[in-house]
Amino acid sequence: MAGDHPGVPGIGSDSFSAGGRRATRGKPGEADDEAAGGDAHGRSLILASVARDARLDRKFLLLIILAAMIATLGLLQSSTAVVIGAMLVSPLMGPIMGLGFGLATIESNLIKRSLVTLAAGMAVAILVAMLIIWLSPIKDVTPELRARTQPTLLDLGVAVVGGIAGVYAIMRKLSGVMVGVAIATALVPPLSTVAFGLVTGRLDFALGAALLFLTNTLAIAFAATIVARFNHFGPSLTRQHTAMQVAGIVVALGILSIPLALSLNGIAREVRARSIVQSELNRLLGDGDRVDSLNVRTENDEVAVDGVVLVDQYAARLNDDLAAKVRSELDRAGRVNIVQLRQQTNAAVQFEERLNQRIATLEQRDDDSRAILAGLTVGDLLPRDRVLIDAQARRVIVQRDQETEGEQVAAAIDRIMASVQATHPQWLIQNGALTAVEPATEPAGR
Repeated sequence: MAGDHPGVPGIGSDSFSAGGRRATRGKPGEADDEAAGGDAHGRSLILASVARDARLDRKFLLLIILAAMIATLGLLQSSTAVVIGAMLVSPLMGPIMGLGFGLATIESNLIKRSLVTLAAGMAVAILVAMLIIWLSPIKDVTPELRARTQPTLLDLGVAVVGGIAGVYAIMRKLSGVMVGVAIATALVPPLSTVAFGLVTGRLDFALGAALLFLTNTLAIAFAATIVARFNHFGPSLTRQHTAMQVAGIVVALGILSIPLALSLNGIAREVRARSIVQSELNRLLGDGDRVDSLNVRTENDEVAVDGVVLVDQYAARLNDDLAAKVRSELDRAGRVNIVQLRQQTNAAVQFEERLNQRIATLEQRDDDSRAILAGLTVGDLLPRDRVLIDAQARRVIVQRDQETEGEQVAAAIDRIMASVQATHPQWLIQNGALTAVEPATEPAGR
């Protein structure tokens, strides 16, 4: 194993126990280790695997570059499936698990290796994402981007549970479970969101996404540490050492949970404010009125409400009344800007439909007139001024002097008229002079 894992602490020609002590296979020390907490040789193999995955090599750099590219493109086009693909490609789970196991066994070399690999992966992912965003002509804030800017205690809970599942998958060699952990605990998408915030000048996005990445990373690592300790990794540590480790992790997570709790409380307040505003607005509107759009947000100690409503009658005090309700229900100042638009009555809608139908009919007749004129004057056998069209009556008069046309020309014109008539059966195309309806006609060329 020494040749396969150079530089990995505790991995040499002899098997390495989780407590940092060498135990030669078959010797009495191994039996003591097994009695203390399981198969020492098995734990050594697990540590070797974790250390291998925490290495900074070309494979790791290639995967982090690809994952950052996929995640950034998925966030820009707001594609959940693409973002999930980036989570699966990301190799960041390796150094995070290495950090967790390193803390459990107090292996300074493994901790150092994991931190260097993790820092390099973060830097590469952010730089690649910044380059893609800078080159992209589209820099709109998408729902996928916004979803990674407000981490809460719920995200911390997901990361802790994901870390526990990840350690269990490593110890049981369950690759499918690690896939689920990678999807549940996003690592590369928050880094891409940090890059988006830096490129576009949205520092709130960058800070929020950085907090989400820090939450997921520490929660997974600390959960891995606790689970590893309970599975007897590092048996040379006393119960007091284990208790101190757990206490330190709990304190660190407690400090981390403060901004997450504030964020969760802010989201909860916004949800409650929106529910109250929606209810009160519906109560103030009439039976036939409806809300077209509504945006409720909290700004410091003030609730800002913007929206558009469709009403039958304008209500002069709608904004003032809604602001008063917000103050009484939420005990906070309210700034309301509701735009009222007069909605159409049934009679107005019917009139508009009839008008549109009339316009469509006139446009169709005009198109038919041009098509008929083009068909009759093809080949210049009929002059344009000899074709008179009454579009309203859908009637066409072709003024002809058949005696001077000649037999062949007359037959050709007859065929043209028959063809146009067959194409437009709803029109009447005939020879003769227009007499009864001359005032309603106009030369076709006008």
